[in-house]
Amino acid sequence: MEPTSEAQLALAQRLERGEILTFSPCPFQLPSGADHAFLLAQRPGGSGHKDISLNPGRNTVSGFVQESPAQAERLCRILRTFAGSAGGWLAALLPRYAASWQMDRVTFRPEEEAIRKLRLTARNDLLHFDAFPSRPTRGRRILRLFVNIHPSDSRVWATGDSFARVLEKYGAKVGFPGPADDGLARRLGRGLLSLFQPGAAERTPYDTFMLRLHHFVKTCDEFQERAPRRLWRFPAGSAWLVFTDATSRAELRGQYALEHSFFIAPEALVLPEESPAALLEKACGAPILPQAA
Repeated sequence: MEPTSEAQLALAQRLERGEILTFSPCPFQLPSGADHAFLLAQRPGGSGHKDISLNPGRNTVSGFVQESPAQAERLCRILRTFAGSAGGWLAALLPRYAASWQMDRVTFRPEEEAIRKLRLTARNDLLHFDAFPSRPTRGRRILRLFVNIHPSDSRVWATGDSFARVLEKYGAKVGFPGPADDGLARRLGRGLLSLFQPGAAERTPYDTFMLRLHHFVKTCDEFQERAPRRLWRFPAGSAWLVFTDATSRAELRGQYALEHSFFIAPEALVLPEESPAALLEKACGAPILPQAA
């Protein structure tokens, strides 16, 4: 593992305890000029896609209205360049994480959040914790880097209760991991995942719980209406970092954002005992992750 300074450890502790770290202006290179204009002209399209995304492993872009091979190649290049700039900066800022992280998708969000028409459990403007149905984390934490690339407007978020507080209040209603998560339901989930995502990692009881939690809080009127909220405004050209598996958030307004996700291994955490997986395992009183997770 890379050596980590005291300042870097302090940043990691703040993140792992649910803080949002903001950077204004963005400290790494962003698409500019003709590339920026080209990116803002892209539109999402295709069934099953909420945003335009780059799969770094396959070097492919999906979820956009494709007009020509040249357009697709340029879009892929722009998002890949962003991923390189963002990843390089973040690796220098938090080398402890970078030593073993798994780079996840890069997404471009071209639509205005305030007026998007999405099914209830896919809406970004409701408070929620992240869990990816097609990409189980197997106990790794979800660190997400966002950048507002709108020419002038801020992006507006609300944050609510932490995972620890929601787990204490609603964990039993969500349904703690139990025999069903290791039995038939889990095997069926693994079969569906392998059908639609060949080669995808197997979902653990932790991943299954996090998906239930994601859906539960979005459909829980009490949580959406009464949870304490803090408003955030991220100016045009700014960036911010947050562990979205432990900080509930709603994206209320904003258009044109770039995002890069990273899965952080438990052994790279500064406060592993405060991770959602550790807190859930403590609440259950039984292991919820395989030994190698």
